[in-house]
Amino acid sequence: MARSIGIYNNKGGVGKTTLSLFLSDFLSSITINKKKSKVLVMDFDPQASCANAILGIEKVSEITNDSLTLPFILNSRLDQKKGIDLSRFIFTRERDNDAKTKKTRLGNLDVMVSEPKLALNFDEKASLNDSLKLARWIASELATEYDFIFVDLPGSISKINRFSLVGAFMVDYFVVPTELNRLNINALSGTLKMLDNIREWRGYGNDYNLLGFVLNKADKRTVQYKLHKDELIHFAKIKNCKIYKNTLPPTPRLSDAADDSIGFITLSERYDNYYDNVRNLVIEITRDLGYIRN
Repeated sequence: MARSIGIYNNKGGVGKTTLSLFLSDFLSSITINKKKSKVLVMDFDPQASCANAILGIEKVSEITNDSLTLPFILNSRLDQKKGIDLSRFIFTRERDNDAKTKKTRLGNLDVMVSEPKLALNFDEKASLNDSLKLARWIASELATEYDFIFVDLPGSISKINRFSLVGAFMVDYFVVPTELNRLNINALSGTLKMLDNIREWRGYGNDYNLLGFVLNKADKRTVQYKLHKDELIHFAKIKNCKIYKNTLPPTPRLSDAADDSIGFITLSERYDNYYDNVRNLVIEITRDLGYIRN
């Protein structure tokens, strides 16, 4: 059964898409428990930033023009259309087996693409109960096909964002990326409130597990880190979750890693000197998912 993980923070610009990309990149490429994992990224952010980073802007535009997107599926299902073949809406970044290298290649990674126009159309006509039903349907359809499903969510989700709520309703776990500065710490209460709302809307017996906070652009030497770390610890205690020991450092190189115009072949090319930083974070989160055998 797939482990489905939502990457969410109610504030934009904290590294949601970056973290979704990094987790899916590594888990689709490295060997765990003596096998390669099958990984799907579901882009429930209508901007489709994660899909663009994985497949490239040109491919995502082609998919959108052909109406092979997540919002199209959900609108069709809402209109009572039957016999939807989800495999037609899944696109793969394929492993490059031609280049000569002994390093770990970027693996096969499946993606489902979002787009704004049909996402808005779904928001306007779907009810909250529709979102719940469709979340259960799509989760059940994909559960046995993958080891990991990462759901990239937008910031500022509210009750009217019925399309993105389908993604929030289908996940088993949440991870919250954040940065240690005043603006981001102040925004965390809103994020946690929305996660509480999502739990309430999902209803009894359909709960999720908040794994914890991932620090993006973290530098322990800065004044902001020292000022606000205790506040983050306070939030973690309230929610009985963790702050991940492994962090993402403040470096332009990790910003480059999400640039689809750079032709990366291997993990070490994409993550350069920060390969170990990202790998260690991925392994730490994967242990919490119960996937890695100790």
